Parts: sequence; structure tokens; C-alpha cells
Amino acid sequence: MERNLRKNLMVVLIISMAILFRFALEFIFNMVWDFFDIRTISGLFFRTFFVVLFVIIWLGITLRSDSPHTKLPWLLILTFEPILGITLFLTFGRSFQRSYRYRKRPLMTGSNYITHEKRPHDNDEDLSEYGEFIENIFHSAHHISHHQPFKDNTKVEVLRNGEMFYPKLKDSIREAKQFILFEFFIVRSDERGKEIVELLMEKAKEGVKVKMIIDALGSARTSRRLLKKVRQSGVELVVNDKIYFPLFNTRINYRNHRKIVVIDGHTGYTGGMNIANEYDNSIVYNYYFRDTQIKLEGEAVKSLTALFFKDYYYNTNRFIDDDFYYPKTTIQSKGLTQIIQSGPDSKSAYIRNLYLKMILNAKHSIKIMTPYMAMDQETLTAIKTAAQSGVEIEIIVPGIPDKYIVYKVTKAFISTLLGESVKIYNFDAGFCHAKILIIDDVLASVGSYNLDNRSAIIDFEVTTLLAGHGVETLLDQFEADKEWSTQIDADQWARRPYFTRFLEGIMSIFAPII
Repeated sequence: MERNLRKNLMVVLIISMAILFRFALEFIFNMVWDFFDIRTISGLFFRTFFVVLFVIIWLGITLRSDSPHTKLPWLLILTFEPILGITLFLTFGRSFQRSYRYRKRPLMTGSNYITHEKRPHDNDEDLSEYGEFIENIFHSAHHISHHQPFKDNTKVEVLRNGEMFYPKLKDSIREAKQFILFEFFIVRSDERGKEIVELLMEKAKEGVKVKMIIDALGSARTSRRLLKKVRQSGVELVVNDKIYFPLFNTRINYRNHRKIVVIDGHTGYTGGMNIANEYDNSIVYNYYFRDTQIKLEGEAVKSLTALFFKDYYYNTNRFIDDDFYYPKTTIQSKGLTQIIQSGPDSKSAYIRNLYLKMILNAKHSIKIMTPYMAMDQETLTAIKTAAQSGVEIEIIVPGIPDKYIVYKVTKAFISTLLGESVKIYNFDAGFCHAKILIIDDVLASVGSYNLDNRSAIIDFEVTTLLAGHGVETLLDQFEADKEWSTQIDADQWARRPYFTRFLEGIMSIFAPII
């Protein structure tokens, strides 16, 4: 009885205290409401919160290990327009490697995802027959990006524009017997896109394993109805980093820009082209579209397979290293082939750093074709240093832009490079989307990597390093493209309207974040 009484008294006490607390809150609220302006208090609260957030972001940017040139645009935006600056930074400026989706994917780190290739320290293959320069570059690439060089066991075919690429791709898809791995930044639901996607669906219905990765932002305009049909056909469709709300979400910034196709483990495609009408000049479009893709047959396809499954693992949390996807091939073809990857998950800017090494070690010539030229300070310094060392440098940029703002940044860099006697050509025929680097006419890179900061450290990219094969074809195509171009005269360029130069100069400040 006494125990129950104490229990009941405790309940009454708790209820009484709750009632008293409720009355106290009401009293305090009424006091504040009567004697203070609530709008003033709420305004003070939000201003204080904003200032604290501004200081935290400012200090965070200042203390980051990034180069000053990368920090400057963010600090300028924060200073002159704090609200916009905070919004943009929380959306585009935060680190990918600090995100939860990256930290819960341990196999993305370093070379953990590579299971069917030699490790960098596993007795580097003797490449001395190709010369000290090429041997050093390929071994360095192995240590930097982890994928091994493949010697004399991979056939390379350079494909100019969609007119050559798409027929080859369709034939390879039709010939697939076991599996197809298909990954692109853009897959449109236009004539060319539907044609290729329907082929993939047909193969899936035949029993071929088809895995397809598309980027949520790059393929944002792709028909939902088409994608529904893809899923219903048996194709395993993965949409890279879906965006549910664009603001304060780093998913919108870090995009998968890679282009990869693997057919039965023995044939692969990679390069600059996506799946859309504009890449195929046999289809009427607003302007001529120049691009380059390469077809690989042989052992180097293993690297494309591994990279595809790395992106697959990132999006699904399922890691695949089944021997089924890595068959032994017996193709013999003289030459070196190596896949290089980079992205915001990388320890450093792998492709950019390899490009720096290649540029700074060039002895005679550097040939570049790029759709966008918003270089980071490291790349700009390397090119200027090479030019000052007497290396002949030629760069082809678009005559017709596809992105007006980025084209203004490209023009700003043209001004800088012309002052170093770099030869720059406008591709008058239209828009050149190919991403090509050729060093001393013996070493080349072809891939998805643009000569800008976004490709260097923000987007997921892939390129193929070539020596001994493919390079001669790329050289011939580069010379042919020069015939379709006009060299920019430095004196005429300097006489452009003052306002034009001013606008380009302003835009160049933001090159690190464009």
C-alpha cells in the first residue's frame, strides 16, 4: 500500500511539474511578445546564424590545401554576394571525398577495385624497345593511375566522328554473345540514341547480360518512357548519382563523364563521343561535329571492364570481379596501350598530372585538340614552360562554341598562350569535341578528358595512352583538321574590342570552378 502511494504521489508530482513548466513557458512567451519585437529577435537570430555560417565557410576555404587559384573564385563570390556564394559553395564547392556515399565505398580507394591487372610494383614490364621517354611515361602512368600498360597484345583503331563510330558499335553489339557493358555521360532519346538502345534491348531479350550506366545530369533529357522500356527489356540500367534536389547537394557537381563500351571482354570503345545525333554528321545538325573514338581489341579491354565495374560498384554497392567478365584474349598487335582514369575519388588529379609530365618532357612538339580550354594554373604553366623551351605547340579549338560562357574562358586563355608563341587554330568547320594530346609525334592520349579544371579534379574521366600504334592516324587527322582551320593572328587578336577582352578576363577568374 505504501509503495503504491509513493508511486501515485510521484505521478502527481511529475504531472504538476509539467503543468507548472507549461505555465512558465506561456508566461515567458507572453512577456517576450509584449515587451519585444519578435521580428527583431528572429532577424537577429538569422543574421547571427548567417554570419557564423559565412565565417565557417570562409575559414574552411582558406585553410583547404587547394591552390590559391582554386580558392580565389569562391572567396570573391562570398565577398561580393554572400548569400549566392554560400548557396553555390554548399552545392558545388564541398569535397566529394568527405561525402557519405564515397566513404561507404572502400573499394573505390586507390587500386582496390583492380583485380585482373598487374600492380605497379609487380615487376614492371620491359618497355625499353620504345625508348626511355615512352617507357618512363607508361611506367609512371601505371604508378599514378594503377592500370597497367599492355604491350603488343591489343589492336587499336582510331574512329573519326560518329559516321565511323556508330556503325562499328552497332556491329559489335549485334555480335555480342555473353555480355555488354555500356556507359556514357549522355544517351539521348533521338534517332541515333533509340537505334543503339533498341539494339541493347534486343540482345538482353536474347539472353546476353547487358549492364548500362548513364549519368543523371548528362542524360537528364532522355525520355522516361524509353528508360522504362530499357528496364522492362532485361537491361540492368544504372543511373549515376540521381539528383532529387539540386541545391546544397554535391551530387549535381561531381558527374561521370566517361564513355566506355565492353563487348564480351575482348572488344572495347572509349573516347570523346556520347550517344546522340549531333556526333553523327550523316544526320543533319546545326553545325559540323568533330570527335574521336577508339576501338580496342585485346588485353587492354580488361582495364575498361575494371573501370566500368568501379562505377557500377559506386552506384549499386555491389562489386563484381567474376572471371566471366575477364576472358583471356590472343590478339597480337605491335604497340603500347594503357587506360588512365581520374576523378574526385582519386588521391590526386591522375590524368592532369600525367599530362603535366608528358608536356614538360616534350622535346619537339605538342599537338592538342580540345573543345574547352579553362586550364588550371599547373597546366597553363607547363604549356608556357614548354613553349619557352622551344617546343612547337599547336592547339585546335572550336570555331563554333556549344557553351557561350566556357567559350569566353577559352578565348581568355588564347590571349595568354599567343603571347608565348603557341600556335592556335579556330576549327572553322564547326565544333571540335575531340580530346587529343600528341607528344613528339610518338605518344598520344585520346579520351573524355577536356583541358579544363572540371576534367582535372571534378568529373570522372578516362583516357587511353598510345604508343607504336594509333598515333600515326591521329597525326594525319590532326593535320587534316588544321586544313579546316584558321590560325589566329596574335596582332589581330590583340585588337579585339576592349569590352570583349574585359569580359573574357573577368570570366577567366572563374576558370577553376567552371
